[in-house]
Amino acid sequence: MSRREWNGRFNKQATETVDNDWYFLSSSGNHSLKVASIIGAMDSNDTTVSKPPLHFKNPPIVEAVIFISVSPLPESILEQFDSLAAKMAELGYKSPTSMSQNQFKLEIREGKSKAETSDVRHGLRFDSTDGLHAVQFNRSEFLFSRLGRYETWESFRDTAKKLWELYLGEIGPAELISFGVRYINKVFIPLDTDINLYLNIYPFLPQDIPQSVTEQFMRLAFPISDPQGVLVHQQILLPPEKEDFATVLLDNDFRFSAIGLSSAGIWDHFEKVRTIKDDYFVKFVTEKLMETFNV
Repeated sequence: MSRREWNGRFNKQATETVDNDWYFLSSSGNHSLKVASIIGAMDSNDTTVSKPPLHFKNPPIVEAVIFISVSPLPESILEQFDSLAAKMAELGYKSPTSMSQNQFKLEIREGKSKAETSDVRHGLRFDSTDGLHAVQFNRSEFLFSRLGRYETWESFRDTAKKLWELYLGEIGPAELISFGVRYINKVFIPLDTDINLYLNIYPFLPQDIPQSVTEQFMRLAFPISDPQGVLVHQQILLPPEKEDFATVLLDNDFRFSAIGLSSAGIWDHFEKVRTIKDDYFVKFVTEKLMETFNV
């Protein structure tokens, strides 16, 4: 489906009326959804052209995530994760925070039902003392986050890989299920300016309705053919942070199958994903917006 043009814009009145009750919890995979709009925007499979690595002086990334999911591990593995506290302290991490999952059980017997809920310990989260990194070791997933002040893919990947090897040393040989990266970007777009000067992907509004929006949540899922996976793109209008600018969250979540991949070889596949995530970001924003990342 070809991209449809919208000459809409964010204006001051619209952005100032945005509620402050939005939130997202990227480190735990939870999202608060307020408004959903689904549109066809662009061809999602054209990621084959080789391009130099993407790098900006001031990247708009507020959080970058690398994750690898594994087959569920036994509850006893939690004691081994607990034993990593001293080692993590040596690496510059605080004491861990316990993570739990809520379980719901419904029992029906002789026409009567009984419901029970319980919190089950699932893993640990370690936060770095400088506030720049967070890592989760749990019974089904390894997840590493870089929180702000993003530097380079190489340093991000190498730090994640070092912690993955620590996780792997505790769980032993494991069946890999999926892997991926997630990049959450925050960009600023001048008010009363045509949005298509800054974004190539945005909601389509008919010309005979008001072209200002007070809230926006758009979620699109694109299939990726090589390697086979999916990109979930979320775009959210946030409360204003800079005078005369709209604040927009661009959240790109890439997920791929890891069935059949080895614990060591999976990092070669992350290099492919690095190229794919760069290529999509360049397609989603304009040169004019990218110029602001190098100021």
